[in-house]
Amino acid sequence: MEYKVIGRGVQISDAIKNYVKRRFEKIERVLNDGDVTSMEIRIEKDAENYVLKVVMNLKGYILTVEERNTDMYATIDFASDALEKQVKKLRDKSRARHKAGIKGLSETIAGEMVKPEYEPETPEEKITSVKRAPLTLMNVEEAVLQMDVMDHNFMVFKNAETGEVNVLYRKKDGEYGLLELFE
Repeated sequence: MEYKVIGRGVQISDAIKNYVKRRFEKIERVLNDGDVTSMEIRIEKDAENYVLKVVMNLKGYILTVEERNTDMYATIDFASDALEKQVKKLRDKSRARHKAGIKGLSETIAGEMVKPEYEPETPEEKITSVKRAPLTLMNVEEAVLQMDVMDHNFMVFKNAETGEVNVLYRKKDGEYGLLELFE
């Protein structure tokens, strides 16, 4: 499998390239030869964490994974595991559709042939990417600033004042809302 490793704010050494290659080899075992048309692995360093973004083009499907961690090697591990999970899920889904195509779209119920009107999607099928991020300790003002800097619509954090997990979100009118979660 050919892929490009790009570093931004990080020097990509041969040791890192070899580690990436070793971790992503297990994904090759799940795929057929020629399934991957391109793959890009981007390693960046932000203020606190290493951010690893993977974009894999599989003959008509684009899989993306983004992982964050303070340890670069742990970030690579998490990203390769998440990508392997997505590839296996896509492979299993493809096999199930192929198998259903062989048997026909109709299902037999009490001896009658019934053609389903639609195929319901499971919640897992709607998830297109997985990101892992640490639960950061900060106050509400810091969360607002962080959310604005990152240009996100929501922010999950551990409130330094209450010790509880909070969700800060941007409303349609541009104002902010705060969910204070408790047990």
